[in-house]
Formats: sequence, structure tokens, C-alpha cells
Amino acid sequence: MTTAKLAPAWLRAHLCWLAPAVATWLVVGYEAARPQPWRDELASWSAATRTVPEIIALGRHIDGVLVPYYLFLHWWVGWRGDSVAAMRAPSLLAMMATAAAVALLARRFWGDAAGLLAGLVFAVLPVISRYGQEIRGYAFATLFATLATLALVAALEKAQWWRWPLYGSCVALAGLSHLVALLVLGGHLVIAIVLARWFGRWRLLWWLIAAAAGAGVVLSLTYRGFGQRAAQLGWLDPATPAALADIPGAIFLAPVTGGVVAGLAVAALWRERAAAAVLLWMPVLIPVGLLYAYDQLAGPIFLGRYLLFCVPLLCALAGAALCVLRLPVAALAVLALAAVGLPVQADIRRDHSNYDYRAAAQVILDGRRAGDGIVYEPRDGWQTVDLGLGYYLRDRAPRDVLLVSDPIENASLRASECPDEIKCLGNTDRVWVVAADNLDPPFRATPTNQLGYGTKALLDAYFVAIVSYRVDGFTIALFVRPPVV
Repeated sequence: MTTAKLAPAWLRAHLCWLAPAVATWLVVGYEAARPQPWRDELASWSAATRTVPEIIALGRHIDGVLVPYYLFLHWWVGWRGDSVAAMRAPSLLAMMATAAAVALLARRFWGDAAGLLAGLVFAVLPVISRYGQEIRGYAFATLFATLATLALVAALEKAQWWRWPLYGSCVALAGLSHLVALLVLGGHLVIAIVLARWFGRWRLLWWLIAAAAGAGVVLSLTYRGFGQRAAQLGWLDPATPAALADIPGAIFLAPVTGGVVAGLAVAALWRERAAAAVLLWMPVLIPVGLLYAYDQLAGPIFLGRYLLFCVPLLCALAGAALCVLRLPVAALAVLALAAVGLPVQADIRRDHSNYDYRAAAQVILDGRRAGDGIVYEPRDGWQTVDLGLGYYLRDRAPRDVLLVSDPIENASLRASECPDEIKCLGNTDRVWVVAADNLDPPFRATPTNQLGYGTKALLDAYFVAIVSYRVDGFTIALFVRPPVV
């Protein structure tokens, strides 16, 4: 298919990548700030608002592999602030750049039309909106893994030394964004071996040097995080073979959409330049297999979002398959794919969490008085009650009566509580209790059923609950000391 009659060549060359980038901005940016930050995003905020030495200290205990992203976000927050929209903007920009990179990758093998369609397919996928609106490093890992693949192909085809440092830099940035993205090197090895046979075997040596340099930078900066997998992913069960069968749904969030894109990617194997399609499948299949093997041998780690960097390559292949159609028909196919994903897109723009931190914080703000105290329960739970309310309460929060050391002092994401509740409570006359529901097993929090034994006994003995509020995920109650008669 040719689009030569539709626009001048120079305009087609730019529209090929510019249109997908703009489409990604429109789709992903729509209501990007609407959902509240959820647990992982709150962890990013907590880390990014610390000093650089405090971020590094945090990485010695948890999230060591995420320290590079936290340092970037620390700089960004210092420049743009820590509103939800501001903190999600980098991921949106990264996804826009990835859409352009997808288009350029597909165009390199199959022409302008394939590039345009590949980029548009990428733009309309619900999973791109989901992680383009996420205060985490997944969008950056996706961008740099795609750029690394594009840079690799260019370096193997053209003997220009500067292309190899560019490739190594992309590899390093991908791994620094998310360590698992380094698995793309498994697919790159196959590409390097095959193309080196055509363009010169010495280029395989260049690839080995560049890949080792990029990976070396990552490993030297994130090695402290290697022993933290159990602490961070202890909740995850080992993957089963069924997880491999569910890959389209796990990676794409929408099984139908994922199945269509994967099917189109398979269809690209029967297109012209099928050898290129086979090579582009390698950085998809090999990382999936490697992550599954690591999960089975070393411990649970097989999560769909960790493989997000595979999506752009599948989109490039999908663009190759679609460009056999006339452009209007192919455009309608992309619109149909977007329509299929609309329910998931709408769902993404609702809160990602079952916990309405903002509403719970507003209850406190509406009813607090000077001298009030507050108790968060469970303090050590995955609900991150204190972190979530802290984002909205800031310096207006009542005194945290059971706090002994905060997360910064602990070089952690969790605070420590006072073992002597009576001593810590002191002469506080009004105490707010924010109790979070549990999801597994499910039960709704009451004003006291999430409290530790000592805290519950203390409140029962010396306080009376005078009012209770209910918001999604939380029960908020105000306890006061009864007047002495």
C-alpha cells in the first residue's frame, strides 16, 4: 500500500511519527489526573519528596532497583510540584515518545503507512493509558527498550561507531527505569547474531561491548535491590503455565485487545520482509520466557506490567500487518480496536484503588480541632493508610499520637509505632481513628476491629466514640474522653 498520492513525501515522513505522538497525548492525557494515586504511586511520592541522601538510604532497605526513577522524580517534583497531574506528566511524555519510536521502528522495515498504523495502534491501547497515567518507571522502561531496539537495528545496518554508545545508553536507561527491562537483551542477542551474519560478524562484538556497558551501568547502581525481591513481591504466588496462556490479557489488561494485537503481530510473519517480523518477535518471546523461568527458579516475579516494554514491538508488527489494507480501511480497523477498548479506558479513569484516601482525609479536615490526635490502622498493612492520607492532609494532619519514627527516619516506606500507647497518647482528649478495610480475607473495618490489642483496650477504657463516618475502604471514627464527673 502506498500513501504517495495523499501527501508529499516530506510531510508523510513526519506525520508517520508525529500523528501517533499527538494521538497518544490526546488519549492518555484525557482525565489523566482524575484517579487518585494508589499504593505504588504513593510510594513514589513518598520517596521523591525526600532528600537525595534519604532516597539513597531508602534504596538500601527497599526499592533499591527503583532508586534511579525516584531520583528523577525528586528532581521533577522540585521543578513542577507534586500534584497528581504533575507527577504523572513524565509517564505521559514517555508514552508519547514511545508512540513516535514505534512508528519509526515499523517504518524502517515496512514503510510510512506501517509506521503510522503501528503508532496509532499503540496510542489507543488501554494499557498505554494505564501506565501512561502511572507515577512509576514503567513508561520510561517501555520508551528506552523500544529506542534500544531501534538503535540496535540502525547500528547493525550502518557502520558508524557513535551508534553503539547510543544503543548502550538506551539499554542503560531502560534498565535504570525498571530492571526487568534488561531482559530485552535476550532478544537483542538473537537480532545481533542474525544481522551480524549479513552485515559483518565484527558487529556482534560491538553489540556485546555496548550491551555489557549498558547493563553494567544498571547493575552497578541497582545491585542493592537484588536481595529485596522477597520483601517487595512476597505477596505474589509462583506463575503457572496458565499465566503464559494469559499473556495477552496480563500485559494488555484487556484480553480481547491484547489478542487482536498479538494476532496481527503473528500475521506480520506472512508479510513481505517476514524475516524482519521474526526478528522483532525475539525481544517479545525471549523476555517472556526468561521472566517465567526466573519466576520458577528464583521466586515469584511474573507480572504483566513488568513486560510492558514488549507492547511497542507487537504494535510495530501489527502495523506491518495492517498496512496491506487500504489506508481508510486500516484506519477503521484501528478505530474499531479503540472502540473495543473503551470500557477498559473508562475503567482506568476511575480510581485504581479500593481506598478513597481523599474522602477520608476530607472527613478529618472538616472535623478536626487544635490538639486532636490521629491513629492509622493497620499501620503496617499494604493499605498504606498513613501514606495515603498524608498526601492529602500534609501539615494539616492531627498529631500522629502513636508515631515513634516516621518512614524517613526508618529509611523505609513504613513508620514505627509506640509500644506504650498510654504514654504516647498523653493528655490528648480527641482521637481520630482511620481504619482500613481488608480485601483478603475481605471484611469491613469498624472503628476498632483493625486496632492493635493495646490501642483498642486503651480506647475502650478511656474514650467514647461519638461519631463514625464511612467512605470507600475506610471507617473513620472520632473518640473523645468523657467528662470527669
